[in-house]
Amino acid sequence: MATTLTYTTDSTASFTASVAITMVAYGAGGRGSLTGNGGSGGACAVTIKTFTGSLLITVGQATGSDGGDTYIKSGSVIICRAPGGKHDGTIAHQAALLVGSALMTYGGQGSPDFVGYGSYNGAAGGAAGWASGSGADGQSAFTSTRLSGALGGTGQGGAGNGGSGAFLNGGPAVNFVEPATVGAAPGGGGGGSYDYGADTSAAGAVGAVTLTF
Repeated sequence: MATTLTYTTDSTASFTASVAITMVAYGAGGRGSLTGNGGSGGACAVTIKTFTGSLLITVGQATGSDGGDTYIKSGSVIICRAPGGKHDGTIAHQAALLVGSALMTYGGQGSPDFVGYGSYNGAAGGAAGWASGSGADGQSAFTSTRLSGALGGTGQGGAGNGGSGAFLNGGPAVNFVEPATVGAAPGGGGGGSYDYGADTSAAGAVGAVTLTF
């Protein structure tokens, strides 16, 4: 029976005998922005390697801006790397940074906030990439209503969902801003802020590493 180890903080995994390991890395999600963009989801990288020795694991963390990259190394050699999502919702940077011989996928884009004084609502975050495909994009602010924010991309295969965007709750007898929601772990991007005054954006989610052998 296969064993799976999951890491959400930096660690070391040691193998005293040669073993075939499926390594899956998720970058952390990007935070949504003050101007309303959703954060993009972290990428996913997969590699399968027969290995003996110690693996050094660095898990990307959620920050106040871009999500951190996740690495699996043997000494100074990168075996698998999955870049994090961006604060501005883009994913173009991920192509140059992905390392993983078996499979590489992108995080979902955080939808941009289509600027206009008719709608201040925030856009949603992108889902993390997963082992069989790229993450789903977050919805734009135009999909929000008086009672619901734009919805984050839906994660698949264990990848995290994107967070929903902030919105002005204009229901009966109320008139207040519902803040964005955080991305789900691993790797979901955070929702964007209501684009007026205080920052109501939300953080992306921490990355992760799984080792199955």
